[in-house]
Amino acid sequence: MADIETTTVNEEKYHALSRAGEFELSIDATGGDGPTPNEVLVADYASCFSFACRAGANRRLDIDLGKIETSAEADLNDSDDLTGIRFHIYVEADLTDEEVDDVIELGEEICHIHDAVKESLHAEIELTPDAF
Repeated sequence: MADIETTTVNEEKYHALSRAGEFELSIDATGGDGPTPNEVLVADYASCFSFACRAGANRRLDIDLGKIETSAEADLNDSDDLTGIRFHIYVEADLTDEEVDDVIELGEEICHIHDAVKESLHAEIELTPDAF
């Protein structure tokens, strides 16, 4: 048995309903009835990276980051393929420059999506401490 199982139903055009466990996600290639697949990927990546930063800071640095807000940007080519991703992470905690570097490094090490995407799409990351 697989560790993760999902189902996706596409009945017409370019809209699909995906189910993961008890949760549904509406995805639309045109962006009309839900986020596009690329938008979902970028949002998932940003979420996972935020969680990884928090986990790494808590477990390995004994730092509580407080509130985290991650702004993500992505570039597409003429075929709508992702060509670049950038994160700007704002954290509530007041961190030293060394702690900022450590948190980003831990995020890159722990984030499952960062590990799964091809290296040319690894996000460029900027982190601003004491942001709230």
